[in-house]
Amino acid sequence: MNDRYKRVNIVTKWGSFLAVTSFLAIPAVLLAQDDRMERVRQAFPAETVVEIEGILANAEAAGVPSGPLVDKALEGAAKRVPGDRVVVALSAYAARLRETRTLVGGDRGVASVVAGADALRRGVPQQMVGTLAHQHQGDIAVPLVVLADLVETGVPADQALGMVEEALAQGHPPEEMLAIPGAVEQLMRQGQSATQAGHMVGNAIGSGQFGGAMGPQGRGMSRPPQGAPVPPGSEPGDPRRRGERGQGGGN
Repeated sequence: MNDRYKRVNIVTKWGSFLAVTSFLAIPAVLLAQDDRMERVRQAFPAETVVEIEGILANAEAAGVPSGPLVDKALEGAAKRVPGDRVVVALSAYAARLRETRTLVGGDRGVASVVAGADALRRGVPQQMVGTLAHQHQGDIAVPLVVLADLVETGVPADQALGMVEEALAQGHPPEEMLAIPGAVEQLMRQGQSATQAGHMVGNAIGSGQFGGAMGPQGRGMSRPPQGAPVPPGSEPGDPRRRGERGQGGGN
């Protein structure tokens, strides 16, 4: 779960960062970029820096923000990854960012583009990223993160997309949407397959009973919604207890 929230914090941070700095002044962005690029220059050999700067320039020329690429380079430096491997990773990441920008549209924020690129890396089909972007306006970073988490967990991609779209239609806030993969994982730890767990959570979402709780005793998660509500404390499926309660009712 920590990795999931870290990913969301990263993409959300980028969206907030650009919104504020674009309002204040473009030079503020350039100064921040220069500071981080200086750290890149200090971390890698000169020939590696030249290659990195070329990747960044090509990305900017294609309308792709270079900030996430700079962050990726700094991440490689922090992990002491050799320069040649960093260049390969940056080239692949830049290609995914360009692809994602085309899929989600050039007017999306950086957060949505970054989340889309990560979703592609984690196995979400291209057409599903495009479908989500086409059907929903504004920032789709959180829905993309949730979709990728579900697919990576083992939920079939079509089923995962349906769960995310239903959650959006139900108006679930980001914190509840982010709990969807965790609810699926909890049910899987209790013996359900990814498909079965996705079906149970999806039913809870569709019936308006999902509130982010996990596990069979969580809100809307005791069983796929069906029939009349069961009074708290009752044990459906155990006729002996119902008989015992009925026998004791006259005492």
